This record gives sequence, C-alpha cells and structure tokens, in this order.
Amino acid sequence: MKDNFIHVCFIIDSSGSMWHSTDDVIGGFNRTIKEQKDVKNGKCSVSLFKFNDKVEEVYLGKDVNEIDGIEYKAGGCTAMNDGIGTAITKIGEWLSNMEESERPSKNLIVIMTDGQENASKEYSFSSVKDMIKHQEEKYDWTFVYMGTDLTSMDDVNKLGIKMSAFSSRRSLASNYNVVNEATTMYRNCDSVLSSQVTMDWLSDATCRMSAEYEKERGIKLS
Repeated sequence: MKDNFIHVCFIIDSSGSMWHSTDDVIGGFNRTIKEQKDVKNGKCSVSLFKFNDKVEEVYLGKDVNEIDGIEYKAGGCTAMNDGIGTAITKIGEWLSNMEESERPSKNLIVIMTDGQENASKEYSFSSVKDMIKHQEEKYDWTFVYMGTDLTSMDDVNKLGIKMSAFSSRRSLASNYNVVNEATTMYRNCDSVLSSQVTMDWLSDATCRMSAEYEKERGIKLS
C-alpha cells in the first residue's frame, strides 16, 4: 500500500427531501475538493456515488486534482442500501485491479443522508451490514454515517456503523468540514501511529457533532 494515500468515497443522498440542501451539498463538496488540491503531502483519490430511487456512479477512485466539482439535483426516494452496497462492490473491484503497492493505505467511506431507507431493491440492511463488517475487519476501511435533521438512529444501527454524526440542515456544511480536516490530517501523517490518531480524531469529532445536535434539538438519539 502507498503511505499517506487516502481514498474518500462520498455516498450522497440526492432524494427529494435534499432539495433544500442543494447549495450546501454543492458548496461543501466543491470546497473540500478545492482544499484537498492545495494539500501538498500525501495523495487523495475520490469516489462519488449519488442515490435516490437509483444509484449513480459519478466517478471511481479519481485523483482529487482531476476533479472539477459536483453536479447535484435532488428528486425521488431513498435507496440508501443500494447506494452503499453498490459503492462497496465497485470500490472492491477497483482496488482488486490495482497493484498492492499502489493501493491507498486508507479507505474512508462517507454516507450522507437526511432520510431513512425506503426504496432499495438490490441490497437489504442485513446484506449491507455484512459487507461493511467484512471491509472493516479484513481491510480496515472506515465508515462514517452522517445524518441531517434525523431524530432516530434506526438506520445506522441496522447497518452496524460504529462512527456516526448527526447535525441540523443548517449545519450540513460541517459534515464536509470534518471529512476535509480528517483527510488533510491523514495525508500529513508521518507514521502508522499518527494515522490512528487521525481516525481517533474523526471519531471524537463526529461524537461532538451529534452531542451538539442533540442539545440543539432537545432530543436523545437512539
């Protein structure tokens, strides 16, 4: 594996309920790409999948310096399981076709949604949960679930994702800020230990986001 090489996969909800967040999705994503282009250390590649009723693979493992930005239009239902399952399968195929020495040393899978699963046809919660567990345990992938304006952790619990962040719609941009900062930290790592520190920082940051959201909404997520 290539040191300081992080692959970030964004799996972004583009269902109808995300219409009000269009500008934040575009702005947050494009700002992240721009700032990663300015990082001189390490390497970053990006995959982008969007899901509503269907799953769209926008690009797979593309060098961040070759990305112009995101085109985004919301509409339809929420086939989240299909989005995650498709992304995991496609990334696995991409990595298997690479020389071991050229593969990224970290795969960070980021799921962003403001709704609950209601339209998947190919993948179930149980099948995606098994896929996530396999990639975590065998290949050390990191999965982060980022929910917007949700009051329940039902879906993330069904998926078995350990790291999650919840925020209000007006704070949606903070999701991208956290991913961007963690990616920059990883690219600047100088040892395996400091790489783990980055993942620990990401875990703490997502926990803080959720705690702030619970306080703001006066709820307890469960």
